[in-house]
Amino acid sequence: MNSVQNDQNLSVAAVLRRLRLMISPVLILIIFLLDTFTPLISAVAVFYVVPLLMLGDFLSIRRVQLLFFGMIGLATFSLLFDHGLNPEFATLLRYCVSVAAISITGFLIVKTLRDRQTLVGQAALLDVTHDAIFTRSPDGQILFWNRGAERLYGWSRQEAVGRNSHELLQSRFPTSLEAINDHLHANGLWEGEISHQCRGGGRLIVLSRWTLDEHDPGKPPVILESNTDITAGKAADTALRASEVRYRNVFNTLAVGIWEHDFGPLRAALKGLRESGVEDLHAYLLQHPEFVRDAQQMIPITDVNDTALTLMDVERKEDFFHSLAEILPPAEGSFIDFLIAFDEGRGYYQAETEVLNRRGEAIPIIVAITFPPPGHEADRVQAVVLNITERRRLQLAFDHAKQEAEHALRAAAMGELSVSIAHEVNQPLAAIMTSAEAALRWMDRSPPDLEETREALADVLNATRHATGVVKRVRKLVSRARPETEVVAVNALAAEALRLVRDDLERLNIPVRVTLSAADGHVQADRVLLQQALVNLVTNAAQAMTAAGTPAPTIEMRTCLKDGHAVIDVIDNGPGFDPDSAQRAFDAFFSTRPNGMGLGLAICRSTVEAHEGTVSIVSGPGAGARLSIRLPLLSDPPGA
Repeated sequence: MNSVQNDQNLSVAAVLRRLRLMISPVLILIIFLLDTFTPLISAVAVFYVVPLLMLGDFLSIRRVQLLFFGMIGLATFSLLFDHGLNPEFATLLRYCVSVAAISITGFLIVKTLRDRQTLVGQAALLDVTHDAIFTRSPDGQILFWNRGAERLYGWSRQEAVGRNSHELLQSRFPTSLEAINDHLHANGLWEGEISHQCRGGGRLIVLSRWTLDEHDPGKPPVILESNTDITAGKAADTALRASEVRYRNVFNTLAVGIWEHDFGPLRAALKGLRESGVEDLHAYLLQHPEFVRDAQQMIPITDVNDTALTLMDVERKEDFFHSLAEILPPAEGSFIDFLIAFDEGRGYYQAETEVLNRRGEAIPIIVAITFPPPGHEADRVQAVVLNITERRRLQLAFDHAKQEAEHALRAAAMGELSVSIAHEVNQPLAAIMTSAEAALRWMDRSPPDLEETREALADVLNATRHATGVVKRVRKLVSRARPETEVVAVNALAAEALRLVRDDLERLNIPVRVTLSAADGHVQADRVLLQQALVNLVTNAAQAMTAAGTPAPTIEMRTCLKDGHAVIDVIDNGPGFDPDSAQRAFDAFFSTRPNGMGLGLAICRSTVEAHEGTVSIVSGPGAGARLSIRLPLLSDPPGA
């Protein structure tokens, strides 16, 4: 509606302008003719003022000046034409009045045009600025609306002029509008934040400045309103304040202590040292402990969190220590490292040190500081402080427990070694006893059978030597010493092991089948240890079948060569292993027999692995068991 009305007003103004442009020359001509060729005694030339006024609004200052000088020239021509060079006094007076009227009118028109140019220039400046600027009457009617207002609010000048600004922009004030107007009329100026609604429906926050113009007493006052959009800044400020609140919440509720320091004085002092010629700061600090103490005094503590208060046994922030000199022990050595790190511009520093709380007790802490880069302010530097009193206590307890555990492990190892040796020499001792009893029986005969006695005593001697070798080698195995190796034939190794358990198997009535298919196989091994490993496998099989009451128990030993390895299998038809027992069979002290020690298979595995071999179980419950030893063959066997 306003746009249509404005267009109509513009059309009427254009028509009137054309009419004035057409009528004015005619009036000038009529006035000239009347003044020149009629006997009228009145000051006709004074009517030149009328076309001058009609044309003054449309012409430039230069043309207006030419126009009224031209009119004065026409009046002068008419005077000379009618009255010559000696006009009457009355005529000359009328001429002077006419010229004065034309001159005054022209001067006023020129002044008006110049004032208008100034206003136009000022209006152009108002359009150039990014701020939204408009003028309005005291009741809110918009009189002027610049391009900044168009850009900010979305309404064009034609749409805004004549509207009530408060209704158009849906203004929300920080206080009542009446209070704002009272302040404006009392001081001529008001400034504050206002919320406006733009054309798209979104709301803006603007910094608004109102200026009251009352220069013309006869005219109603005008209010100049300048609005700067601060929506983004306000949002950023709100976000910053929210961030500060979050930071403060985190700062005060963290489980670690946080101290805030001002390192500015310290930075200046270190810079002064460098400028005075100090090159080796570390040496200087060692030679001048007074500077180190002064440096502690230079670092004020500006803020702390609640955890730091609890740590230092202080109730309120106001009562906290003022500088590091109050909390660091006199002989604190890590502070020198801190000074060097700060002077060298390192980004981070961490150290373990002690501080003195309000009661003078030393508290062990870990302190971590992130230094500001060179050139940045150092007045708010945070140090993270972690109380490690409990950690140290636990560390001491752990160290003590570790010592106790190591002592217990040594005692257990000695016991395990003793049990292992007893387990391993049991077989040779049994053989010695059997052979010695046989020798006594042969000696008790009449006459004594000396030949058989000699053989039995020879078996006693061999078993004694074997027992001695077993003890020696088991101790080496437990101490992880390298075994004493030699070239050993695989078949001979198996046969010798069976001879060692022959008497035990005969006593248990367990037959043995032997299949030796590794005639060309040789391994680099400790003969005694591998023999004992095989003895353990055969003995375990015999004991398991006896304990389970296996009908017709049988043991089979096989040897063969496969994929560059010698394979020795010990097979029985006993109760076998369930999956869990098969997985744990080689663990120390694990046994499937109630009275078993659980060392035979564990020592067997250690022995085989010491020879870079493997031992495995293939079994199922009630289906017997096969234990396989795989040993790497010699690449160049004897006689090759």
